[in-house]
Amino acid sequence: MKSRFEEVISAGLVSVVEAIHIAPRAERLLPIPPEFSGGVIGQWLDKQVAKNGSLWRHQSLALESIGDGLNVVVSTGTASGKSLIFQAAIAKELTEGDGKAIVLYPLKALLSDQLARWKKLAAELGLPENAVAELHGQVLADERIDAVKSARVLVATPDVLQAWFMRQVSAPAFRSLLCLTKYIVLDEAHVYESVFGSNVAYLLRRFLAARRRASREMGVSRHLQIIAATATIADPCEHLEKLTGWPFAGIGEDEDGAPTFGRTLYHIEGPDTSGPAESFLSDLISRVISGTSTDGSFIAFHNSRQGVERIARSIDQDDVLPYRSGYELDDRAKIERALRSGALRGVISTSALELGIDVAQFRLGLNLGVPQSKKAFRQRLGRVGRAAHGCFAVIAPRLAFARYGTSFQDYYDGSVEPSHLYLSNRFIQFAHARCLVDESESLGNDTKGLPPGVSWPESFEKVYEVARPGARRPREFDYIAQLGADSPHYNYPLRQVGEASYKIREGSKDFSESIGDIALNQAIREAYPGALYLHLRRPTKVVEWRSSSFDRTIRIESARSMAPTRPILKKTVNVSLNPEEIVAGRLLTGTSGAIAEINVQVNESVEGFSIGGKSFLYRDLRSQDPRMTRKQREFRSTGVLIKISEPWFAGTGPQANTRSSIAEGLKQLLLREKSISPNDIDCAHTNIAFYVDGAPRRATDTIVIYDSIYGGLRLTEPLYAEFRDYLAMLEKGAQLAGQNAFIDTDTVSRLRDWFNALAPGVAAITGAPVAADGEYLIYAPGSEVALLHQGVLVDRVLRRPKLMPMGESIMLMYSYENGNRGGAWIPHDQIQAIGQNWHYAFWNPVTDEIRDADAADGAF
Repeated sequence: MKSRFEEVISAGLVSVVEAIHIAPRAERLLPIPPEFSGGVIGQWLDKQVAKNGSLWRHQSLALESIGDGLNVVVSTGTASGKSLIFQAAIAKELTEGDGKAIVLYPLKALLSDQLARWKKLAAELGLPENAVAELHGQVLADERIDAVKSARVLVATPDVLQAWFMRQVSAPAFRSLLCLTKYIVLDEAHVYESVFGSNVAYLLRRFLAARRRASREMGVSRHLQIIAATATIADPCEHLEKLTGWPFAGIGEDEDGAPTFGRTLYHIEGPDTSGPAESFLSDLISRVISGTSTDGSFIAFHNSRQGVERIARSIDQDDVLPYRSGYELDDRAKIERALRSGALRGVISTSALELGIDVAQFRLGLNLGVPQSKKAFRQRLGRVGRAAHGCFAVIAPRLAFARYGTSFQDYYDGSVEPSHLYLSNRFIQFAHARCLVDESESLGNDTKGLPPGVSWPESFEKVYEVARPGARRPREFDYIAQLGADSPHYNYPLRQVGEASYKIREGSKDFSESIGDIALNQAIREAYPGALYLHLRRPTKVVEWRSSSFDRTIRIESARSMAPTRPILKKTVNVSLNPEEIVAGRLLTGTSGAIAEINVQVNESVEGFSIGGKSFLYRDLRSQDPRMTRKQREFRSTGVLIKISEPWFAGTGPQANTRSSIAEGLKQLLLREKSISPNDIDCAHTNIAFYVDGAPRRATDTIVIYDSIYGGLRLTEPLYAEFRDYLAMLEKGAQLAGQNAFIDTDTVSRLRDWFNALAPGVAAITGAPVAADGEYLIYAPGSEVALLHQGVLVDRVLRRPKLMPMGESIMLMYSYENGNRGGAWIPHDQIQAIGQNWHYAFWNPVTDEIRDADAADGAF
């Protein structure tokens, strides 16, 4: 496979921008620590891996620290034998003690890959078959209970601990397991960052609190240790301390004693986005695998779930398959078995195979576009060349690295980014506070305060107080409270905040089967009504969404047409410079604009889809098929606003392109400089509205870069605090990349002049509409608003207002369009004014006269 790829390069079929040759490295050894050199564990190490009583340097040092009772994080390169460290520690406990271990893997694919190794270990130690058991979402309930009761090693995902284990910690078998747990292992710990890592951080603290309570009740005092293995990251000890609340001893890259095979890295010139990029990768793979059989296999990475499906379908070979999140267990397991057995020549994958799955025959790696972080780059590179010299190529435009002010060599040599946790996010805190209240009640704890003995993050106690039953909670928590309902453990998944999730089912209404799952933010982009949805290369069509308290599914059926569809997406961002909306007073103003860190409200919707050059809007389709309806998500967050009232920036002509380029450039630089997940921030340069005391004003002189997750995590804050540094990066990129830069040097100069004229101040705010005596300020008839129903936002088009008696008070109500089911009414205070297709009006209930509140100033 590697040789065939090099032949393609030699033939000039692709253009190499830059090549990097990585030399092999010899091993470094140290003796096995005394505590692990004798008895059954010493014999096992001698038989399996030891060389004349020695291990690789980092393995020996890590086992020595574990033997001293410390929590240990091992941060060394891929394929450096990190798994052996925690396997040896657990094997010693299995043969000499009565403790148990919980080994957490962040992905099911990685768990499946490692499960066979754990079973092999148990067999080598002469333990019964049920000594090792797996726990994840696809394991049947009875089998899970047996595992909790009988297994000494539980190989699990954090997801099943959250959704299943923690909601029944008071049951005797679960209390016993808590007390007997000697080791918790966190493999691939660098993955525990962003939203997922922040959720896991609270899950681990809740687990420790439950364990402390159970141990006290049962009179057990067992020392617990946490062992973490991670790829090279910045400050691994600090990251694990934030993740768990416990201190750690670190074994880093400078102690790595594992030998490595050489690799050759290439920057291949090619497109990196949309259809041309997928066609380029598909053609390159077809050339590499053409002709006679090749030695080894390949792995190609693409960030789009449907993109990997399209590429695999285009190649159209049964030994080249797609792999992504959202598959059911059986489908995923088949692909993994075929990979390990060598039955596949290659796989097209999202980041789902980025982690430590061990496929020794990968000789060639391909990456479509520059990876979003150096951590991801090193993980993907680590899949290749584990048993022999390998090649890895990044496919991107010639100046892809230059536009970020760097080179391919600098990108490879540069230090990896830190891993971020969002422990102060109030919506993450609220979800875990709800779970913690339930756990405390079941364990008999006093729910009036946080359980002691655990390092809870700052501000969590305040949110915990409003999450308790009967507490008066702020209205901003209504949505996430409704989403959790009476099953918070199940309804608050770890990989998203406040995001509804759907099962994808194929077949008729009466006979259908689940083929996967998808979160709402992905669904409106991939599985919208009418979409062509590929599953394991097979085309299907999305025919219906169901959103109820007992059925949240997206139904698909076999597609009659193979015509690809593209979603018609609309994004609106509502902002304000009212003092209460500015974060921590972060505001600079001037005569021609402002920069501020603010709270934002975002609405994302899919309005229809296109096939070829023809658009199909749901407002037209739903008259023939009521299932073809607009889908949306709405959330509040934080972001950085840049408002420039100058001719080169403000307007709807070429100025819109300038705003788009600046917003995208700042977003991309922030992603890479701060190692932020690409799904966690977004930007807007159009469809932005300023709100003054609730009244909207359309803005054509503003860009907003914001956190695209519920609650706002202040990920974009560096754009405000370090704006000069980002201007310098934009300028360097403009000098190196020329026409391929995000913006040119003249635009950078204009930005710098504008920014230099700003100073701390107060934004100029114009007043909101004020109703005259006898009038009400209402939503005008025809306004498109939303109502929260079963945790999902549904559209409503308002007709007329009416004052209705409700007991001793009068309530402002609106009639709204309700399809073929006749008219209906909604209270004023239950309306969510999302998007920008609504406006205010003044209404006189005596005369029934309605006049536009915005007519005087020309707003919408």
